[in-house]
Amino acid sequence: MTYLRSFTAAGESAAATVVVFPQAGAGCLRLRATAAVLPRGTHLLGVQLPGREDRVADPVATSLAEVVDRVSGELREPARRRPLVLLGVSLGALIAYEVARRLESTGTAARSLVVAAARSPEHWRTFPAANPPRAHLTALLHPSVRESGLAGYAVASLRSDLRLMADYQVPSAPLTGTSLRSVSGRRDTVVTTAQMARWRESAADYRGHQVIEADHHEFMDPDALIGMISDAVPGAAFHQAVRG
Repeated sequence: MTYLRSFTAAGESAAATVVVFPQAGAGCLRLRATAAVLPRGTHLLGVQLPGREDRVADPVATSLAEVVDRVSGELREPARRRPLVLLGVSLGALIAYEVARRLESTGTAARSLVVAAARSPEHWRTFPAANPPRAHLTALLHPSVRESGLAGYAVASLRSDLRLMADYQVPSAPLTGTSLRSVSGRRDTVVTTAQMARWRESAADYRGHQVIEADHHEFMDPDALIGMISDAVPGAAFHQAVRG
């Protein structure tokens, strides 16, 4: 099954394709709420890793390279049609970053990358990705999930996603054809602004850091997503619609 889910029509008049990479353990189907309020002229895609939501029966991915290969392959054609904006949340930002690197290497670079609530790459050198303690994973869940019958399912998805980062190799060279902007949450207790500081070294065209009023679990909410992508999407109509 494909990794991409489409939430708005990919019409010829679309100003850009925006691809959202959710945080570890999460699926992308909640993007339906964002699609319902997204201004016209933006093609919205979500990345759906196996083992969750409509892919719950699919075998989980076994490596980061596998995910990057599949997602970048599916994005090459959209990247040729219109500007491509990648937006990753938490672990999804690391996956989006690696996809951006792969697209650059094949001559189909994304226009821009937005990394939100995500530690910069060097932090993953020492992360215990192979087998994090259950208590550590449970603490990362949204409180409403943590206290529900879905907690076990969510922890299993979270664990399989974090295993993708085992033996992660930090790239030695920055992105050269894709701009990068980082975003942290003022109320985020999982990832701090300081832990995001070295994203500035990950792209030659670094567009700065923004702090928004959000905790770690609010970056996939429609208001937060639209706010984050508004400056990255070309086209006056989008800006006018979002900002009133």
